[in-house]
Amino acid sequence: MVITSRQNPKITLFRALIRDRKARIEAGLFVAEGEKLFHEALSSDLKPENILITEKFSQKNDNFCQKAANLCNIDIISDDLAEYISDTKSPQGVFFTLALLDKFSKSTTIYNSTSIIALAGVQDPGNVGAIIRSCDAFGVSALMLSEDCADLHSPKVIRSAMGSAFRLPVCRGELTTLIPSLKEQGFVIVGAVLNENAGKLGDFEFPEKCLVVIGGEGAGINAEVINICDKQVYIPIKNAESLNAAVAASVIIYEMTL
Repeated sequence: MVITSRQNPKITLFRALIRDRKARIEAGLFVAEGEKLFHEALSSDLKPENILITEKFSQKNDNFCQKAANLCNIDIISDDLAEYISDTKSPQGVFFTLALLDKFSKSTTIYNSTSIIALAGVQDPGNVGAIIRSCDAFGVSALMLSEDCADLHSPKVIRSAMGSAFRLPVCRGELTTLIPSLKEQGFVIVGAVLNENAGKLGDFEFPEKCLVVIGGEGAGINAEVINICDKQVYIPIKNAESLNAAVAASVIIYEMTL
């Protein structure tokens, strides 16, 4: 039976989870889209709870549908409903829910880390997703998001991270509260700044246990967070005024994990 009504409870739930952070928090769920992310979730030991597959996709991908049906509840929806619930112009035909990612709930996850990136006010979800992907690619231990960063579970962050959000330990909170406890555990806090008086990336020696704070696209790191940093580093550039937050983070992440 193909679901065709916008009033169907599963349709209203998926649409709300895609569009509303509050709905995600209340349900304890978020939505990921696409066959590739589905396989990434499985390989990261995450279990989808509900899957919606479009009628057109199901007709062309019988093997996938059979595998999905063996894992959890699966429903077929009309193609126009996929456009209704998706936040993209060209839905991929597969939507599935996962429990909110909570891989940083135990303090031992933090204290056993050696390299952490903290994002302060990075509000563009594409940048947050790209930074998660770079952290995963270069072996950063964990990521921290300030309260005013883009939501980890927003569809664009999940898409941009391309599966890395399923693997990388991530937590969210007030950096001025989270960072001091890490300093007590021996972490050196480094702020990435636009200041040539700071240490020059390339010459700068990152400590063995290091947390690097990277600021938002416009304002950078606020003064309150800068004040709790032990050291500062800058990326020397020639002509452009600054780098995109995701690009700057990737350059720093590469250097700190060498």
